[in-house]
Amino acid sequence: MIVDFRIRPPYRDFTDLHIFSPRVPNPDPVKAHGLSLNLPEYKSRSELSMTHLIAEMDEAGIDVGVVHGRQSPSPFGTVSSDTVAAIVKEYPGRFVGFGGVDGNRGKEALEEIEKCHSLGLRGICFDNGFSDPPLHNDDAKLMPLYQLCSDLGLIASLTSSIFLGPDMSYCHPIHVQRMALAFPDLTIVVPHANWPWTTLACSVVFQTNNVHLIPDFYLNMPNTPGSHEYVRSANYFMSYNLLFGSSYPVRPFGQSVEQFRALPFDSDEILNRALGENAARILGL
Repeated sequence: MIVDFRIRPPYRDFTDLHIFSPRVPNPDPVKAHGLSLNLPEYKSRSELSMTHLIAEMDEAGIDVGVVHGRQSPSPFGTVSSDTVAAIVKEYPGRFVGFGGVDGNRGKEALEEIEKCHSLGLRGICFDNGFSDPPLHNDDAKLMPLYQLCSDLGLIASLTSSIFLGPDMSYCHPIHVQRMALAFPDLTIVVPHANWPWTTLACSVVFQTNNVHLIPDFYLNMPNTPGSHEYVRSANYFMSYNLLFGSSYPVRPFGQSVEQFRALPFDSDEILNRALGENAARILGL
């Protein structure tokens, strides 16, 4: 089984996100920082086609995609829990849904988590660095939300890298470490894996039992400082805590799987854990 733990499909609200919409100035989220990811064009993205998306998943050998909702201010956008639940229902067995909340919304955020649980979603996405005002991942405002996730058996997804937040402190792994230690029964996944704090992020996994890293496209940039640490750590102590993710539509499925398989894992056993077995375990597939 291959599980892609981070995708945003061309479906309903998702197509209005900056990563899809040509109507939004600077659709590449990092152009505002003077850089570009050079998002590729392929049929599912260029034609906003779910038919092509499923075909591309099949061609890449991806069995299940984890769909991440979002509650963030413009230009990063909002994807409702209803949209996430709808795609899970419409394509049974192909997708697992995570709803999104804004940690600044207090009671409303708690109610949204309850709603996501009632819809059968498996996790909650926190894009805390994109909040207004931005939040560190261990901000006191977030503690009741994490507690509710833990009580309901929901996975907490903390998107965390250099582009979330006004400075690099917002992706520092110490904030994940503190909340992971405060909620030892809460399963935590970290899309973008706290890049560029790679060694520290892997160290958090070494200390805790409940943090899983999804380096997604940062694993496929060979000249990116520290990215090799994720694989080296998986070969040593982190083989049960590394998760594959394409970050679609930032990267196409086939290219992502091919490049992931080419990484220098010590064994097929470790590779297969990261490609799907670890995800299947924490998702209960």
